[in-house]
Amino acid sequence: MRFRHFHSIVVQLFWFCFIGMTLPVLVMGFLSYHKSSSIVEEQVSKVASLTITQVSDKLNLYFKKLDDSSMMLLNSKVIHNILKEQSKEKLYETTLKIQDGQDILTSIMINSSEILDIYIFDVNRNNSVLSSDSLVSLDQWDSDWYKAILEANGNSVWFGLSQNSYLKKTEMGFPVFGLGRAIRSWETGDIIGVMFFEIMGEILIDELDRVQFGDTGYIYVTNNKNRYFYHPDSKQYGKESMLILPSQATEYNKDNKSTLVIPERLYNGWDVVGVVPLEELTADSASIRKFTMWIALCCILSAMGMGYFVTRKIGNPLVNLSRLMRKGENGDLSVRSKSVGRNEIGQLGRSFNNMIKQIDLLIARIAKEESEKKKAEVRALRYQINPHFLYNTLNSIRWMAKLNRTNDVDNAVTTLVQILEGSLERNGVFISLGEELELLQKYMIIQEYRYDNKISLNIHCLEELKKIQIPRMLLQPIVENAIFHGIAPKDADGSIDIEVEQNGKNIVVKITDDGIGIDEGRLHQLQINDKERSNKGMTNIGLNHVHQTIQLYYGNTYGLSISSIKNEGTRVLITIADSKEGTYVQSAIG
Repeated sequence: MRFRHFHSIVVQLFWFCFIGMTLPVLVMGFLSYHKSSSIVEEQVSKVASLTITQVSDKLNLYFKKLDDSSMMLLNSKVIHNILKEQSKEKLYETTLKIQDGQDILTSIMINSSEILDIYIFDVNRNNSVLSSDSLVSLDQWDSDWYKAILEANGNSVWFGLSQNSYLKKTEMGFPVFGLGRAIRSWETGDIIGVMFFEIMGEILIDELDRVQFGDTGYIYVTNNKNRYFYHPDSKQYGKESMLILPSQATEYNKDNKSTLVIPERLYNGWDVVGVVPLEELTADSASIRKFTMWIALCCILSAMGMGYFVTRKIGNPLVNLSRLMRKGENGDLSVRSKSVGRNEIGQLGRSFNNMIKQIDLLIARIAKEESEKKKAEVRALRYQINPHFLYNTLNSIRWMAKLNRTNDVDNAVTTLVQILEGSLERNGVFISLGEELELLQKYMIIQEYRYDNKISLNIHCLEELKKIQIPRMLLQPIVENAIFHGIAPKDADGSIDIEVEQNGKNIVVKITDDGIGIDEGRLHQLQINDKERSNKGMTNIGLNHVHQTIQLYYGNTYGLSISSIKNEGTRVLITIADSKEGTYVQSAIG
């Protein structure tokens, strides 16, 4: 029951148009978005990886250039001669060597403008041999960077960005970083000196700051101990990174956001790491998604409009025609279709109207024929009743005439004339209930002359109910049966009670006698339906007359019913509608 409305052609047409238009768009839109989004993300990932690669290449060149400068000093005979034992040399010779060494330092600094200072220490803790700046503190042997260089045993050591000078131990006002290397003797392999490059970091920072992914993406550089050499936030310099670097580009969920981490290893063992927010980098994908959603929404609205138009022009006329057909099927032949256009639905509507009109005319004609037929049948039954009634009444008058009861004959004949006159249909088929009851009282006068035992007739009817219109001679056959078959056989006084009641829109007439009653077999024969009921005997003729007359004028839901108790009496209930003449005459299909 809950899905019954889905069987409606209006709903089916609407969903057909809606799904037929939206489903292909949604499927194609989803596939297109999915494909384009994958392409965009793939391209973005490639671009980001390429950017990190380019940055790492620049850093490698940058660091390699500085490392090459350190290798020039490491392989310089002049520097090695300066760091050798000088006690046997003359001061002049020593001064010349130092001058040659300083020229080498000056040449390196000229070629590398980012280098601030170069300093070479004697591991024997003699006075500094070479320096590009005379303001450098000589007490460096206990410095952490000095010890780290010695521990590296000749390998290059890089030191992170700092706002303070490694050599001067003062604040510089700009970040600097360092490069150190131990100088080993060519003959013995022992460490004879320590070189240190203090390098200006602004150029490197400016280069790295320009690399950005979206609004919040960035890169950072960590050393071989996973500590920040560079970070967009200078407060992070030297701090340990919480992220364990993967071996390749990996997507992380950072702060509930999908972030792509792209690492790239530098030649010195450090790592350049790109932090790429996918949501920002895939803004084009988001634009495609939004555009696809707008297209889908427009298609849905268009499909709804098209579905409404189709259901209004096609579905609604068909549903209305189906509703009219159901009304016509239920007997309402006044319905007419308003859809009579030029298309097929309009032609169907015109055909329906013509069909209903023809059916209405046919039923009216059949109803009239059936009504006349049933009226003829009722008249035939009445003509069977009247001779029986006249026979009994005239036979009684004949015996009264033989007994010279002249006055009784006169009264009986007068009453008989009044009854026969009342049974004639001069003023129509219907008569008021009050007039019918008066005829019954006159009928009882004749019966009093016929039987020696007294038979009383007791009528209980409100005055307003006496105005009800009923068919003529409706009650007389029932009263006659009560007398002939109920009271007369018991050879004693009897009574007949007639009670008229209002039951909603119906009128119920109860006719009760105190006669001998009816046995069960005979009672069952009287209660069977019209097709099986036997017409033998005057009892059945009278009951058939009353029952068929009621159903003719009031419908099949009305009629009479009989109940009886042997040797106690019989009750007949007549149920009719509270109506005026002709209101409830049934049609052939009623």
